[in-house]
Parts: sequence; structure tokens; C-alpha cells
Amino acid sequence: MTKGGVMRDLANKVIVLIFACAYLLVFQSIACAEEDRFEILKVGKALPNATLIRFKKPNLQLSDLKGRIKIISIVPQLNTPTCDEQTHRFSEKNGGLDQYLDIITISTNSAKGQYEFSEKSKIKNIKFLSDAPNYEFGKKTGLLNQGFSYLKRTVLIVDKDNIIRYADFVSGGGLPDITKALKEAKQVLGENNP
Repeated sequence: MTKGGVMRDLANKVIVLIFACAYLLVFQSIACAEEDRFEILKVGKALPNATLIRFKKPNLQLSDLKGRIKIISIVPQLNTPTCDEQTHRFSEKNGGLDQYLDIITISTNSAKGQYEFSEKSKIKNIKFLSDAPNYEFGKKTGLLNQGFSYLKRTVLIVDKDNIIRYADFVSGGGLPDITKALKEAKQVLGENNP
């Protein structure tokens, strides 16, 4: 083999090695993020505090929501069919729970985009909170898909003291188990109102 051929062969091996190392680093960081969110949002732990944005209202700290039971529906983007359906189901099929607890949707849509969505959809019984543009909630909870700057679909039931009582981490593109989440919320509500 000529000197030039040896150099090309060596260069190709180095390139393959660089790609393999980069792949392993990305895979490891994704695996760590998955592990983090399961640990951070574990049932029995306090919901991490974060600042979220509301349309034409002051920013809101999650700690400000203490005192009420909450269904927190976390969606990537409201303007997609699955996120739209998830939001409508919590709004329209909650069996009257919205009279006794807060239903909150958190997404990476802008606060104005959330407002426009709620107006167009005629949804008045859900509090919309935006995690854009800083993604503080997503970063603190491990739910931010950093490569694409959107949140991973999740549903949390959080009690009056901001303790997580139920967590449904949705893998893939499907819907969460909304029936189960509503049942869990009803159970937490019953524990607080015997």
C-alpha cells in the first residue's frame, strides 16, 4: 500500500472513531436526561419551582400554585393534533373536576400563542403557562428535549403542597392515559375533602 493509501485509511478510521464517540456522548446525555426526569418528578417529591409566562399577566412561579390540587398537562406544542386532543380532553371530559382543582397546560408555545389557541378553541377552564423562551421548567424537570426546544409529553397530579402524587411520562407520539390521570386526581381530591 502506498503512503497516500495508508494516510487515507488512517484518516477514515479517525473519522469513524470521531463519529462513534459523538454518538456515544449524545446517547449518554439522552439517557441521563431520561433518568433525571424520572428521579426529579418521582411520586412523593416536591414539584420543582420554575417561572412560567402568562399572556398579559404577571409571570407565575409554580410555588404560587400551592393550596390547590393540580392536573398539569405538559405538551410539546399546542398547534399539533395530539397536543390539541390532549388539551381538549382535559378541558371537556374532566367530569366536573375543573370546579374543584386547577387544570394547567404547560407548553413551549409563546404565551400569546397559547392565548390565541385558547380563544380559537373556546377553552376557558384551563390555565395556560408558557415555558418559552427560557425553558426553565423543562430544564429543571428534565422534560426539555434540548435538541428541539420542546417539552416531553407528561401528565402530573400535584397536591395542595406541590407534592407530585401521580406522573405519566408518555413515550412516543401517543396520548397520556387521561382516564387514569382524572381518576388519580379525583382520589387526591377525595383525600383532601373527606
